[in-house]
Amino acid sequence: MFLCALTDLPPLNFILDTGVRTTMLSEPALVGSLGLTPEETVLVLGLGGEGLVEAARDNQVRLEMEGLVSQYMSLIILPDGIFSFSEMFGFPVYGIIGYDLFRDFPVEINYSGSFIRVYRTPDYRISRSSEVVPLQIVNEKPYAMVEITGQNNDTLRTQLLVDLGASQPVFLSKEHQHLSDRVIEGFLGEGLSGPLLGSVGRLQHLSLGGVSAGAPVVAYPYRQFFTVMGEQVQWQGIIGGGLLKRFDLIIDYPSQRMVMRRNFRHRESYQFNMSGLEIKAAGSDFREFTVHFVREGSPAYEAGIMPGDRIIKINRLPASVLSLHQIQEEFKGPARKTIRMELHRNGETLQRSFRLRHDI
Repeated sequence: MFLCALTDLPPLNFILDTGVRTTMLSEPALVGSLGLTPEETVLVLGLGGEGLVEAARDNQVRLEMEGLVSQYMSLIILPDGIFSFSEMFGFPVYGIIGYDLFRDFPVEINYSGSFIRVYRTPDYRISRSSEVVPLQIVNEKPYAMVEITGQNNDTLRTQLLVDLGASQPVFLSKEHQHLSDRVIEGFLGEGLSGPLLGSVGRLQHLSLGGVSAGAPVVAYPYRQFFTVMGEQVQWQGIIGGGLLKRFDLIIDYPSQRMVMRRNFRHRESYQFNMSGLEIKAAGSDFREFTVHFVREGSPAYEAGIMPGDRIIKINRLPASVLSLHQIQEEFKGPARKTIRMELHRNGETLQRSFRLRHDI
């Protein structure tokens, strides 16, 4: 998450996302206070649900960050009720910044220090411990060549989209599912037009330039999420944030390269959701939590937890004293850790418990 400001309002939280061409505002209630004047209607392709979302666009917007003011650019304004980043992250988030920032400047995303740095010219220092990965910019999006070894020792060499905003380490087209010898069905993330579902498994190995990842989790979205108006969208896959966050990055569109330096997360094993629960936050302080999705066959599913259940307590702690991040941390393990939950459903108070486990 990074801070930016549009016009002279106080800073607003936006997501920095290499998978997006045009900056987006997800809270249309801000249109008036931002002084926006939408000039046209556009269709936005968003994974999940119907695939296409009708939105408005203002073509005379400037983005300001500390020490940096953009040229005039376009801003897509999503309709009310379509998508809430704030519910997903548990604090106010107002949209996505994409190609409009990356096109002109090398951008450092430093996960270790929790900051970004924008360079005016590509004269930044590259440490000896870094790897430089060539990028190809296609339709204003960055692609990198990867080499993948499946669990059956089959191999795949292809270009994948480098997408900071994607939650899983790797996404691949369903045609490549044979690379995983065992998969489960699951929730892969939230698209602009609904939840993204598919299969989840593991790869044996992935190489990206001189960088490698052992046994990363891979998601295979269902094909219907890539069908728009009856036409199949050609799509090989994504290198997502679940892998990229293990490195401090400089993404340099002008020089068509990405500099990767391992950070403290690099040695962490790749894990998929061990509870089977996806939670959303609401309320003025984002301390009201509701079960959004339950993966069939997961520990939470077997315990009888259902979408729509409101969370009152987790392991005897009132949910109101927790953040969404803290709840998600409770679900990360270790395996066999017991999770006890108090829930409200249709006026009843329920007690449920389950043990976390590795399903892949």
